[in-house]
Amino acid sequence: MKAIFKFFRSVKLAIVLLLIIIVFAILSTLVEQGKGEAFYRQAYQPTLANLVLASGLANFSSSLIFKVPLILFVINLGTCAVDRLVSRARRGAARRYGPDLIHVSLLVLCIGAEVTTSMRQQQYFTMGPGDAVALPGGYKMSLVAFDFQKYDDGRPKAWISTVDVSLADKSVRSGYAIEVNHPLSLGILKVYQSSYGTEGMLHLTGPDGAGSDLSTGKSITIGDTEFYFAETKRIGNDIKAVIEEWKGQAMTASHEASNGDALGSYRINGLLERQVTGLTAVRDPGFIPVLAALIIGTFGMALTTLQKKGKQI
Repeated sequence: MKAIFKFFRSVKLAIVLLLIIIVFAILSTLVEQGKGEAFYRQAYQPTLANLVLASGLANFSSSLIFKVPLILFVINLGTCAVDRLVSRARRGAARRYGPDLIHVSLLVLCIGAEVTTSMRQQQYFTMGPGDAVALPGGYKMSLVAFDFQKYDDGRPKAWISTVDVSLADKSVRSGYAIEVNHPLSLGILKVYQSSYGTEGMLHLTGPDGAGSDLSTGKSITIGDTEFYFAETKRIGNDIKAVIEEWKGQAMTASHEASNGDALGSYRINGLLERQVTGLTAVRDPGFIPVLAALIIGTFGMALTTLQKKGKQI
């Protein structure tokens, strides 16, 4: 038992674990995160693709190569803190809690990192005026207006999305203007202004007369073919929809469709473009322990500095 305790309180172990986390974190930045297996097998040579998938570098924050060293580091920090408290108490040494608070702050920070990686929710969406979207936490947000401002030379100046937010049919925010560097805050949920653009909209009518809408970047499966709405093209006053046809993992055709054209057994009965705003909603419960860790750590460093100067707290 003493050997195990000595192993986990070792400063060398802490250094090794930190180096492991840092090295793998750097390697993970070279790999696009969160893609499907097919993406990596297409992007890399077979041996490298197998290594990326087997090691967990493709999803670093949720992989064992991140979680195991992090857990061991937490155990190491906790053991060091307990050992320090016990040894000072046995010697009757002066009580200096600054370093202990710093250890606690690091432990809380590690907990916050784990909460973030396992519980963080992120949702990107585009909206036009009048659209509504459901947000994490049960909120509903409606876009009242979108203003894209430019300088005289045409450069982007500001994107402003004015929104209404409700929770359980009760208004939470009314006429709130989301701008770059001025997000909407709803507790641990934040909504950021991310982009702007033009979105194409197709209205499709099925053989049974039922209608269906398809926007840029979305697809519809008809029979054994997936029809992907890639983009719109404007030729004079005419708008064309660029449609890609996929079967399995292979694209079998790409063509430009107009209003009235057929998509499999469906027909296009409406094709238009509209200006949209791109918003990103982020719900991160790990923000609270991270904030607590910063406060505890700051107090611990201040206390350590004062006690080293001989002041009594």
